[in-house]
Amino acid sequence: MTEEYDNWSARGRAPAEDEAGLRAALDGDQPQQRDAALALVDAADSGCDDPDCDETGLEDATVDALAATVRSADDPNTRQFAVEALGVAGRAGETVAAALDDPDEWVRAEAVVALSRVAPGASERLRAALDDDHDAVRRNALIALARREAAGAETLVERLKSDPSPAVREYAAQYLPGAVETERAVRLLAAVLARDPGSFVRAKAAEGLGDLGTDRAEEALETHGLEDRSDDVRKTAERALARSKGVDPEELDATGDGSRESGPSGGRGDRGGRGHADQRPRPPGGADAAPGRIDDGSGTPEGPAPVGGATGPVGSHPGSDPRPPGHGDASSGEPEPTDGGDDDR
Repeated sequence: MTEEYDNWSARGRAPAEDEAGLRAALDGDQPQQRDAALALVDAADSGCDDPDCDETGLEDATVDALAATVRSADDPNTRQFAVEALGVAGRAGETVAAALDDPDEWVRAEAVVALSRVAPGASERLRAALDDDHDAVRRNALIALARREAAGAETLVERLKSDPSPAVREYAAQYLPGAVETERAVRLLAAVLARDPGSFVRAKAAEGLGDLGTDRAEEALETHGLEDRSDDVRKTAERALARSKGVDPEELDATGDGSRESGPSGGRGDRGGRGHADQRPRPPGGADAAPGRIDDGSGTPEGPAPVGGATGPVGSHPGSDPRPPGHGDASSGEPEPTDGGDDDR
């Protein structure tokens, strides 16, 4: 078993059965130290009956040991899991905040989540993380701020227009409708649906347009969403349009004539002879390109050049729980995060 695969299967291999044993294992060698830190994430979430532990289930001595691990462990996965455990426990806020400056991007991304739990009012520290050079950190910061209604309309608009990461733009699109006035939100999301190179971003824009439900939103869904090159975006747009019109998707007729006849390629009618939607050319730049000019009428500069590095596991965040290497199955309940790619699902 390689070390990389071994890391993915770390959960379930705790080096001790009780908290005291796990705490002692934090002073051990790798991978024991890493596995102990991960097991303490579960312990922090389980609660305990010991009078020396708080309601989250970690004794003070364990919190101190985890904080020391965050500061001194050489292995970044160990530091990440230790930060996560402290966040779940709601303890050691100063240590968690300091981890925002960790040299490893996934530790920083986890620190954003942990800080949002330990110090929910730390909006300025979270806002500073929006300038991180890794997209997982920026995405987590945006989600944490938006869920606390602390992101602000202009921050969401700026990230939607110009952030080079599809993952960040996706969540900016998700939270935009509740943060700006309806007409402006429709203009922005319609532009995103028409032009953003990320299929996850376009799908989220379609969802938002369906929720807004104005005539212009429905027009954008019909014009761009139902003709998108991505199957998932088209399906999302169809559901959004049906929701806006108050009909079942199977009864939806964007052309207004009550029919849903297939065109020559077997899909929806050819709508002007253009052929099947999948034949449309892809926008330049590919998956990691910044969006093109997204104009809400205020004059928007082109998006910046994309930053590198943003692929692979995305760490946990305040929305759904995409587990990084070492974690088991992710818990769900909110939209799954992206890996930064435009896979045109």
